[in-house]
Amino acid sequence: MTFRHRRPLPLPSFGPRRITCAQGSERVVISETFASDDRPVQVELPSLERFSALMAAQGWPAHVSRMAYDRIYAGERLGFAKRVGRGELPVLARQLIQCWRANRAQPEAQPR
Repeated sequence: MTFRHRRPLPLPSFGPRRITCAQGSERVVISETFASDDRPVQVELPSLERFSALMAAQGWPAHVSRMAYDRIYAGERLGFAKRVGRGELPVLARQLIQCWRANRAQPEAQPR
């Protein structure tokens, strides 16, 4: 009997968690430093954050900042979610894949 080698599933992610801060303490506020048009994966950050939260809820990691700037990682995570996700996750993954495909970097024009 032969066994097929199966690639192990990624380690579960505990995902984003709320933390509490003491009243009046300093807080870090993260804002978009680049418009979505300037990123390799041209999707608004709230959509990527929603995707990451849905992935975390199902036990899989998806790092928002890496997805915004690493096309290969984003494609892998989106494809994985589309194939094995449940509920809203595969639907959102399909929408993000359409953005990912539509916004592929265009080859730069060659100077004459």
